[in-house]
Amino acid sequence: FNIQASLLAQGLAQVADMTATSSVQPEISGVYFNFSNNQLKMVATDSFRLAEKTITLSEKVEKEVSFILPQKACKEIINLFTGIEKNIKICLSSNQILLEMLMSETPHPKIQFFSRLIEGEYPNYQEIIPQKFEFKISLQKNIFLQYLKTVSLFSNKINEVKMKIKQGDQEVEIEGQNSDIGQSIGSLSAKIEGNGSMEVSFNWRFLIDGLNQLKNKDFTLTINKDDGPAVLKSEGDSSYLYLLMPLRT
Repeated sequence: FNIQASLLAQGLAQVADMTATSSVQPEISGVYFNFSNNQLKMVATDSFRLAEKTITLSEKVEKEVSFILPQKACKEIINLFTGIEKNIKICLSSNQILLEMLMSETPHPKIQFFSRLIEGEYPNYQEIIPQKFEFKISLQKNIFLQYLKTVSLFSNKINEVKMKIKQGDQEVEIEGQNSDIGQSIGSLSAKIEGNGSMEVSFNWRFLIDGLNQLKNKDFTLTINKDDGPAVLKSEGDSSYLYLLMPLRT
């Protein structure tokens, strides 16, 4: 496979921090790569949230290939190849990967990066991505982040913030509450598609992690009332999604 170095590094940077740190499920301690047709999908999850980045390749791959790369190797690839516009050649064996790039501007002929692969089968993550939603909320990212960071100062031990979605008022209310410190509530206007209202709680740290990876100034949050996951996407960018499970309190 061939892919532009900077695209690979940039895409990995959007997902690599979402991997699991526990060794109980080694399959999700790395980033899942799937080459199919003219696309590369990179996926990471720790079972509480999931990030998926899709990159369009310059040419189709002959057959579908997938593997799991350790997080440490992903971080090294990000450090090595960020900002480099040249192509990388990716070679695979049954349990190893080689990334190779010619370096004409140095006396060294090429950069070579080796890593082992993680054995095992990655979970069928696509099953948990909802295809239909009861609510679609459109918000300005920086304003929402500002409110979220303020109320998070009053969150409890599980980093809980509550969101009240009010379709009739076209408003989202965010609340942080701690029995020792007090309470903070912020309300901001939003474009809300759906009927009625709902209340949902999130881990604010995980919510901020996802928002920080969205590249555009506006984003959408889609969710159902059945305690299923919320999905965050940048407006006008279908190449990246961030899925977050609500807190059940």
